[in-house]
Amino acid sequence: MKSLVVLLVSLFTVVTANATLIDFEDVTTSGGRVDLAVSTPYSEEGYVLTSTHKHAALLDSAYIGSGFDFIGNDTDWFGFSEYNTVTLTAASGSTFDFSDLVLGLNAYASNSSIDVLITGNLLSGGSLVSSLTNISTATFVDLGWTGLTEVVFTTSDDVGLDNLNVFATSSAEVSAPGAFAIIALGLVMIGFRKTRNS
Repeated sequence: MKSLVVLLVSLFTVVTANATLIDFEDVTTSGGRVDLAVSTPYSEEGYVLTSTHKHAALLDSAYIGSGFDFIGNDTDWFGFSEYNTVTLTAASGSTFDFSDLVLGLNAYASNSSIDVLITGNLLSGGSLVSSLTNISTATFVDLGWTGLTEVVFTTSDDVGLDNLNVFATSSAEVSAPGAFAIIALGLVMIGFRKTRNS
């Protein structure tokens, strides 16, 4: 019985993913802004956001210069323009899961709503797509994507992103069918051992 407990604890330790919240807090000074260049991507908690154009910045929740405001969001945030393609990757190059995020209209936009396309490229090939239209305020987006190598964001106008909820995956992680196979093997080995000791 002790062997079964050790096996189950080991199994659940292996399959536990590491949750990370990319929230952009405390990067800027109070009321400040940090502009990002193409050559200097933003890194937080082992993840990297890379922009293809200079119109990207980290903004404090109190920043009000030039009309920048992430409508409906009251914490620090990441903003970029329609000239950009922004890509999220793991700094280690490993795969990751993307659970959810908050996105919405940056008041600097010339329109009263935006369209955002989120594309997740899978390690196994292919991609997942979420197309969001007529977004006018901070909106929670539940994705639940797994096995990603990167996530690409494009927008029709100025957008804000916040609270990207990602999970690291590793080569040691066991899939659900694999987990059941390990449990079954453990039970067989325990049964064999008890039979042998009888």
